[in-house]
This record gives sequence, C-alpha cells and structure tokens, in this order.
Amino acid sequence: MSMLAVTLATPGLASNAFAADEALALENMLVNDSKVNLQLRTYVMDRQKPGGVANQAWAAGGWLGYRSGWLGDALNFGLVGYTSQPLWAPADSDGTLLLAPGQQGYSVLGQAYVSLKLLDQMLTGGRFEVNQPEVNPQDNRMTPNTFEGGRLSGKLGGVNYFAGYLSAEKKRNATTFVNMAEVAGAPSGVSSPMWLIGFGGEPAKDLALRFSSYNVPDILTSTYADATWLTPLSETYKLRLGAQGMYQTSTGSNALTGSSFSTWSGGLQADLIAGSATATFAYNQTGRGAAYRSPYGSWAGYTSMIYQDFDQAGQKSYLIGGTYDFAGVEVPGMVLNAEVVFGRGAIDPSTGAALANGTEYDLTLDYRFSAERWPQWLRPLWIRARAAYLEQSAGGNVTDYRIIVNYPWDLK
Repeated sequence: MSMLAVTLATPGLASNAFAADEALALENMLVNDSKVNLQLRTYVMDRQKPGGVANQAWAAGGWLGYRSGWLGDALNFGLVGYTSQPLWAPADSDGTLLLAPGQQGYSVLGQAYVSLKLLDQMLTGGRFEVNQPEVNPQDNRMTPNTFEGGRLSGKLGGVNYFAGYLSAEKKRNATTFVNMAEVAGAPSGVSSPMWLIGFGGEPAKDLALRFSSYNVPDILTSTYADATWLTPLSETYKLRLGAQGMYQTSTGSNALTGSSFSTWSGGLQADLIAGSATATFAYNQTGRGAAYRSPYGSWAGYTSMIYQDFDQAGQKSYLIGGTYDFAGVEVPGMVLNAEVVFGRGAIDPSTGAALANGTEYDLTLDYRFSAERWPQWLRPLWIRARAAYLEQSAGGNVTDYRIIVNYPWDLK
C-alpha cells in the first residue's frame, strides 16, 4: 500500500474507533454500570380512634428504580416508579395513608431526574428525594414523599451542603405533584416555591452538627439546628447528648392563615449506652404562639412518636425509652424499642385555652434476617411490628397497630 493510501485510510479508521468508544461509553452508562432496585413492601394498619372511628387497611406494593451509570463521570439519570395496591381496605375505614383517598390503589412516577457532576459537586434537576431535617421522605407508609425542582449538593471543606429550589411535592400517598404553598395548606390559587439550604459536618471527633432553613415566600419560613456529641464514660458505658432548636414564622403576605404567626421548639436528649442496651431521655417544648408545622415531612423533634407529634402550642413533652439489640444474646437482627412520652400544657394559641394532656406508649420490634445462618436470598428481609396507645385526659384514647414487611432486592 502506498503512503498516500495509508494517509487516506487513517481518518476513516480513527472515526470508526471514536464511534466505537462512544458506543461503549453509552453501553456502560445505560447497561453495564446501571443499577436496578426493587423494594417490595406490604403494610397492615389497624387504628381505633374515639367515637368508633377506624383507620384500617392492608396494602402491598413498593417501588422499582433504575439509575444509570455515569457518562464521562459527569452525567447520569434515574427513574423510580411507586405503587400501593389494596389487599384489604374497608370502605368505611379510610385514613391510614397507605392508599389513595377512598381506599384506592395508586401508581406514580415519583422520581425522574438528571444529574451533572463536577469535582464531586452534583447538580440535579427533575423529581427526586430530599433528606433534610424538616424537608424529608417521611417514609413511614407505603411510599415516600418526593419533590420536584433542582438541587446542588456535595462536600466542601469537610462540610456537606445542600441548596435547593423546590417547586412541588408529591405526598406519601399522592399521585400528583402540587405546589409547595398548597402542600402547606394555603388557600386555592396561592402559589410559591421553596428555597432550601442545609449544612452538616463533624468539626471534631464524635461531634455532629446540622443546620437547615427553608423559605416559601408569603407562606412559611422555618430554620432548624442540632448538635450530637458522643463520649465514653467508662469501658462499659457511653453517653450521647443531643440538643436541637427550631424557629418558624409566617412570611410576606401571610397567605397561609391570613395573619402573622411565629413559634419555636427546642429539645434535649440523652442516650446512655451499655453494650446492646440504650436508655433514652428527651424533652421538647413548643412556643405558645402557634403549633409547630411540619408540612414537608416528618417532624424532627425528639419526642415525635408513632401516632402523635407532641408539637402543639405551649406543649412540654417528656420522653423515657429504651432499646435493646438482641445480638448481645446471640439473636442478631432483632431489636426492641419501647418509649413513653408525656405531653402537658398544650393550649389553643388563639384563645389560650388549655387542651387535653396526652401520654403515648410505643413499642417497636424489628427483625432483620441478616444473620449468616439465613440463606443469602433471605437476608434482605426486614419485618417490623409496632403498637401505640395514646391516653388523653379528654376526648378519648387511640390504639394503633402496624406490621410492615420490607424486601429490598438489587436486580442489577
């Protein structure tokens, strides 16, 4: 072959090689490096409330998720579909939030996002989960909360950060994303996004700090901070101390209620740890100006219980509890938790009138089939049984029983 022929052939060979590299990179992103996860869940709830009101259902479902690999270590995307379907759902016992209103099954594309990564800082847009103290998945029913918008997250100087613009939220048992003002309970026609920031880190060994704040213009501004410190007391005992504070106020035109309001909540917690056993003591108090609102996820207070958040205006709540991990007696995977919270001093913030005192007793038994004696295919299985009893000084008592079975399965 002449030199001219080699020269003419080389561009074609280079072009073919480049196309092959592109095809391989795309195959790695979409197939070879992708992840497919199936979360199976079934959930039974039986709640009896004063006046003969029952909330009862048995649902099955979960979610199927796909996450691509990275293209050029810079681009990936993901999809998660959620579903919950009734197995037993009495028509007159709606209200468990395991199903859509009317005891109906539902399915929804809860996550659909694209992420760009640069120097380990990640920009994500679409539908996704958020896990901040006051804006979170609240994954205590069949499917979690998810959010729509954009976020920037990563780690700088040892500090994890989150910055987000959230336009809408899909609540746990919903099929649609609704505006953040509507989620909070604003009147029809009021629309506002959420601006959210969060920081977390460990400035010293065994000391963890978190801070987050969100603003929904004309609706609500809320700020949260906490600290947790762990220290050994002896060869046998460790002490973990926690403190939290949060402040919340209406903002702008006060469209949420039509008038201004503000409140706060603070708490202290102590865990005494001895091997497999932990004793917990906690205290929370809420300001008298208003009850503390948690429209965008679970309340972050230490005394949040299975049935009730003790966050009413003026309320003081005291928690005593204990946890035992049976791995200490050669039953790995079994954990028992028992707690009681005494709620006192709640008021109606508009009139100052006293509200009923409440005492809630909670019991949770977890068993994870994680021990080596179980076959590999069974080890992801997790069974949780929960019981709650709320005793009130007026208005009647509440019983709440739940059984939840989870089976996460990595299909790929």
